Amino acid sequence: MWHVQYFCVVFTRCVAVFVAGAAFSRSLSSFCVARAAFQTSRVVCFWDTRHSTLYTPHLTLQTLHSTLYNQNFTLHTLHFTLNTLHFTLYIPHFTPYTLHSTLYTPHSTLHTLHSTSLRTLHSALYALHSTLHTLHSTLLTLHSTLHTPHSTLYTPHSTLHTLHSTLYTPHSLLYTPHSTVYTLQSTLCTRHFTLHTLHSTLFTRHLTLHTLHFTLHT
Repeated sequence: MWHVQYFCVVFTRCVAVFVAGAAFSRSLSSFCVARAAFQTSRVVCFWDTRHSTLYTPHLTLQTLHSTLYNQNFTLHTLHFTLNTLHFTLYIPHFTPYTLHSTLYTPHSTLHTLHSTSLRTLHSALYALHSTLHTLHSTLLTLHSTLHTPHSTLYTPHSTLHTLHSTLYTPHSLLYTPHSTVYTLQSTLCTRHFTLHTLHSTLFTRHLTLHTLHFTLHT
């Protein structure tokens, strides 16, 4: 870059000298033109010096810009790496969220069922439980009321039970001859049945003879 600028400066000065020499050989007006050209070359040389002076901080800034660009590229690479890691970690984070969303639907359905049907059923069962509890309390009061006369009647019942036990002994003694008499009665009943059968047979024969006799007599 600097040798191109140097060549431009030398070429500009040569043109100025050439124009100045040609103008001096012609006329006074041409000399003025040559002088103006020489002044122009001095201005160009001045600006070239200023440009060389400004080129050094420009190069410094360009170097700094390149350094910052490299650092920015490094940070960009790191940001891309972190972004990839974040995306990788986001997938397992998103999977439980999807599962939670999937389970939320049956949970909401069960919650609605619990809030409507089961709550109504619970209220009905609670009313029935209250009714049965009232009935139980009523029956318990009645049981307590009947327990008093039951306790009162228990004493004569115990007395009668003792008397029954006392009478059971002679009843047992009388049971044996009663059983003997019952057996004798069964035996007599059997013989009576046999005689009754024989009597029926004789009556049938007598009826047959009577019918035959009536037929012969006729």
